[in-house]
Amino acid sequence: MRITSIRTLAVRAPLRIAAKWSGGTRLTAPGVLVFIDTDEGLTGVGECVGPTLPPIQAIVEKEVTPLLIGCEPTRLEWLRHRFFTFAANWKPMARHAWAGVEMALFDLLGKAFNLPVSQLLGGVCRSEVDFIGYVFIDTPEQNARLAADYVRQGFRALKVKVGRNIEQDVERLRAIRGAVGEGVKIRIDSNMAWSVKTAIAAIRKMEGFALQYVEQPVPDWDLEGMAEVRRAVGVPIAADEACTDFRSALELVKRRACDVFVVYLSEAGGFGEAKKIVALAQEEGIACVLGTWAELGVGTLAAVHFVASCQPFPFANDTHYPLQQDDVLDKMLQFQDGKLRVPQAPGLGADLSMAKVQSLSQVQLREAVFFDPDNPDFLPPIGEFL
Repeated sequence: MRITSIRTLAVRAPLRIAAKWSGGTRLTAPGVLVFIDTDEGLTGVGECVGPTLPPIQAIVEKEVTPLLIGCEPTRLEWLRHRFFTFAANWKPMARHAWAGVEMALFDLLGKAFNLPVSQLLGGVCRSEVDFIGYVFIDTPEQNARLAADYVRQGFRALKVKVGRNIEQDVERLRAIRGAVGEGVKIRIDSNMAWSVKTAIAAIRKMEGFALQYVEQPVPDWDLEGMAEVRRAVGVPIAADEACTDFRSALELVKRRACDVFVVYLSEAGGFGEAKKIVALAQEEGIACVLGTWAELGVGTLAAVHFVASCQPFPFANDTHYPLQQDDVLDKMLQFQDGKLRVPQAPGLGADLSMAKVQSLSQVQLREAVFFDPDNPDFLPPIGEFL
């Protein structure tokens, strides 16, 4: 079996509510679908996500495709090594592109060997995967209503975006905790908004709400500052923007800067590279949770297969999926008590609706992550004294 063509298509699924965070406001869940065709008539599908899709799509079309045409898709390790050697000088965007390509390769091989991707990744450690309910920046009343709705649906963990205004964040957390009670886990994420001193002061004001952990309180480059925050507060610290690939994860370990790795298939560069981060975490006693760039159904299914095949994932994982109005899948994924079961169908188990794919490829809403439609002069706060 050999690869004969690689096709891409950018799609955007509108969100039911605006996803407002410290760095901008997201209106869609955008992705680049990747289709890998073979001479045996099989096609694998994957999904690229990330901070800006046009260059990611261009990398797949202009850089990855010439390297893979005519190759055997079973040579995964060699293909991965070949591509990352080729992309040595532009790895950050290369990783986002390869993640979607590798996803399609695994889907293809699963179909060829009649196995779910989780089995190709080493077999399952769990039969279902937990996810959070995502609460973005809004009024305390709106946040409380959304949080209570998640709990009614069965979600037992919430992720709350913070970082624009500390006092308002405190009021929002108070309203959310009051609405969901003490049995629901709450974590917060400022997305690098705070300086070290601001982070310590802010966390001390918020830790009374029984926080599960605080995600990326300071800029990604300030690992010493993150370690200082970790020593100063009584809440575990998670590294997100500071945990992109194996090398960055290794630096976090060396600096003792965090308790949790937020792992991304996209930022790591696919299943194989993300597995390296998870292996390091397991050796060092660090917990893992899967992050999200607002994956559609294809990427969400890939996340389920990946987490199911790994051991150190004790927390509910990130997803925007319950906020999507539609998806490229024939039927939208259904969460049961905040969980998705691991598909048993060959490959990813992603049944696409090509009518939906074509419809969502026409959505014109702005996809930029760092953008605020209510304030065209908005700049994201990064390491600021607030």
